[in-house]
Amino acid sequence: MSSKQKLILKPSKNSICGSSYNLLNIKLLNGCNGKCEFCIASGTPFKKSADAQKFIETANAMTEFSKVDILGGEPTLYPDLVKVLKGIRPYKKDIGIISNASNLKIIKECIPYLDTVTLSIHSFDYSKNSTGVYVNEEELIDLNKNKGDVEIISAVVVTTKTVSNLQEIKSYAKKAKELGFSAIKLMELVTSNEDTDFIDLQDLLINFGIHQKNATLRGCFFELPELSEYLGIKVYIKLCCPFNNIFKAKSFGIPDIEYQHDYMNVIQADCSVTDSWVYESFENKVLNGGDYNVNYIKE
Repeated sequence: MSSKQKLILKPSKNSICGSSYNLLNIKLLNGCNGKCEFCIASGTPFKKSADAQKFIETANAMTEFSKVDILGGEPTLYPDLVKVLKGIRPYKKDIGIISNASNLKIIKECIPYLDTVTLSIHSFDYSKNSTGVYVNEEELIDLNKNKGDVEIISAVVVTTKTVSNLQEIKSYAKKAKELGFSAIKLMELVTSNEDTDFIDLQDLLINFGIHQKNATLRGCFFELPELSEYLGIKVYIKLCCPFNNIFKAKSFGIPDIEYQHDYMNVIQADCSVTDSWVYESFENKVLNGGDYNVNYIKE
């Protein structure tokens, strides 16, 4: 395909993009107390955080977005997190927060204003947890006992350093059940780094009805009932799009990775609004989360 040819992007009905899932990311701050190598915020320019009222006014003015994810950096480090949630709750239908589980007492204070909590716990064996975050399991159990109708998800990026096979996934799911989680989320590594050991979830879970020729046909984010039944806990799958992953891009004959942002806006830490996460450098960049599922055809 010549450089002048373009790819026509067609949102899938069952995807997270398009009219079914307009997503607003509110990036409260850059700072984080973790060191995840696949952090979505890695490589983004540092901006001083705005005050809570500015975040509230900016988010509520964006009426086309009913689904909101609160994140950072680590959002629980933002001093007025609860104030922001209180301010946007009457205007948004679905509010989630993505945290590294280092400040569970703060997450508990946020529960009345949330629909989902996603805790990025990439290993329950903390001796090999490369995130640098200690998770207090007693506080985690207490949070899950008092979650009410809020769905609390334990999320893991599937890599050779986290969970890399079905047996490790079973152990991860078992521990998540013991701790009281509503669900687990298995995520593919979204990367532009060819030196990364990429694990294809469709190949790994082929016996559970996930496999498809086009990674976007089923949508990039969905529950996998067959695996949920097998593990005894709800399982969400987060596939990467071939436009965002160098390994899948090659298999689909896509010459260049284009990170797609057509159906997401980001309120940056200074309350400027962009139609994407803004990266200063993609060198050794590893991305995770907020990715776009698109079906594509050649023009």
